[in-house]
Amino acid sequence: MVESIAALDGLLITGHSGLLAGTCIASTLGWKPVEMLRVGDKVLTFDNAMQPIADIQRESLRLPDTGLPPRYRPLRVPEGALYNRRDIWLMPDQGMLIECEAALDTCGDPYAVVPARYLRGFRGIEAGIPTDTFEVTTLAFRQDEVIYVEGGLLAYCPQPRQLLDDIGPGRGQVYDTLVGPAAQFLVNCLIDDDDGDALGGNPADVPGLPRGPIRPGRPMAPNPFD
Repeated sequence: MVESIAALDGLLITGHSGLLAGTCIASTLGWKPVEMLRVGDKVLTFDNAMQPIADIQRESLRLPDTGLPPRYRPLRVPEGALYNRRDIWLMPDQGMLIECEAALDTCGDPYAVVPARYLRGFRGIEAGIPTDTFEVTTLAFRQDEVIYVEGGLLAYCPQPRQLLDDIGPGRGQVYDTLVGPAAQFLVNCLIDDDDGDALGGNPADVPGLPRGPIRPGRPMAPNPFD
């Protein structure tokens, strides 16, 4: 089942990205479960302060228990690996922002985006199946944005594109998205240095985030930072 709430007519969010239900997002109401967000709600971005959500797509997925290669499975980030106070899950193509010297050496910029599937093996992150059926929410804005999610992680949300757009490398992108050997090299550097701060920061240090209570979410998705 796919639920698409399109505020940007004719545009699509593509790829095996998105955030699983229960993942909390930094918003004007504090840390709010992603499934409770609606078009127009404002969330905290890395570059442009609070920005309204322009498009939401939700999909219920069921993955086979066997025969699915690890690169197509969600990634489990174990409790405490990156300041997260409980296990969280990432879709394999969900871009995650990394800040480190290796990115500067590779790209000429200390910031780079890497699909979550390349994080396997870093601080116990592993591929798996969260439940028989799970909901994935993909957020988009009127420009490419990076948003704060649980544990101080930074998730890349690309601007929706026209289906037939020519979106060659770097077109309108603020950050380089690394794949293949370049992405694996960067993650290997993080593994060698055990550099958790390159991917996650203490949620208490997230700037400009309200500290008030949030509306209750699903039982599986309590506010982890209260």
